[in-house]
Amino acid sequence: MPMSSGSIGSHRAFMGVAFTLCVCLGLTLFVGWRWYFDSIASRKALVSLAQKAETRARELENLGLTVDAAAAEPAPASVLPKIASPAPAVSNPPAAGTPSAPVGAPETRRESPVPAISSIKELPLNESGEDMTAALATLDEFWKAQTIEDRKPLVFDLARVAPLMKDFYENQKGTDPVPGSMAAKARYEIDGTEILYFSYASNRPTGSLEVAMRRGPDGKFLIDWESVTGYGELSFQAFRETRPVKPVRMRAYVRLFEYYNFEFSDSSRYLCVKLTSENGESSLYAYTERGTDLCRWLETDLSGTGPTGFRGYTLMVSFPPDAQSNQCVRLEQVITPRWLVLP
Repeated sequence: MPMSSGSIGSHRAFMGVAFTLCVCLGLTLFVGWRWYFDSIASRKALVSLAQKAETRARELENLGLTVDAAAAEPAPASVLPKIASPAPAVSNPPAAGTPSAPVGAPETRRESPVPAISSIKELPLNESGEDMTAALATLDEFWKAQTIEDRKPLVFDLARVAPLMKDFYENQKGTDPVPGSMAAKARYEIDGTEILYFSYASNRPTGSLEVAMRRGPDGKFLIDWESVTGYGELSFQAFRETRPVKPVRMRAYVRLFEYYNFEFSDSSRYLCVKLTSENGESSLYAYTERGTDLCRWLETDLSGTGPTGFRGYTLMVSFPPDAQSNQCVRLEQVITPRWLVLP
């Protein structure tokens, strides 16, 4: 039966409406899917940025700095960093129980027992540039070195550091840390000094090994040997055996602790921190009186480490006169809240 003109018109109208609805539905689905995938991409980008920010925060903490400190002084890409000259060779006071302090130890005397606040600028890092290529080659050569003489050309401020290297390897029987896979690298200006920073996986107590490199007189980046090895004027063992009453410079992993004994048995009077050697094999307990600037600084700086966390400090410690034990010492000063000491 042929369709009437009216039914044909109705059919065409229906088809037009159906087509319009299909187009609208298609556009809605297209826009919806586009929004969905854009949203997923945005979330991934945010997660990536958050991960990068977290990684950067960990890098700064390893250097004894904070994200807030870095944010306070953003580095314009066009500004060249200021290169600091090597610090003059100045000796520390000799530790009791030893003939003299290591020759060439840098100046650490400061009235305040609390470290000064560092300034930091994050600088652009050209991973394929000449500086980075040469720095990585230097690091590779250092890890492969078998003798002191092999290491010397790779070390920053050698004239001052050479006697310390001899003391560390020959007298203290120290060894270089063993790096794992590289975890991070960056370029900073810290307190006016340009630093190339590398982080490796490690079996050290913190699980990481930090390497700072500084420009030598010829512009080549060299290794800050003291901070890499965790050098101290005395090994933990020698320090415990000689019990010096004059302050001795040490590098240690530090965390808040609860151990009160011998001269420092009064927990209401003293704050206790545990000091662990660079290789994690030796430890000491150090104390400072509560209510002091140093005590308040320690409580703040170590508050986020938790029961098993550590921070690397360069500090001055001594034994009390007529010490009752070889494990409880005075914490005299925190030179820096990291192992890297800058002029």
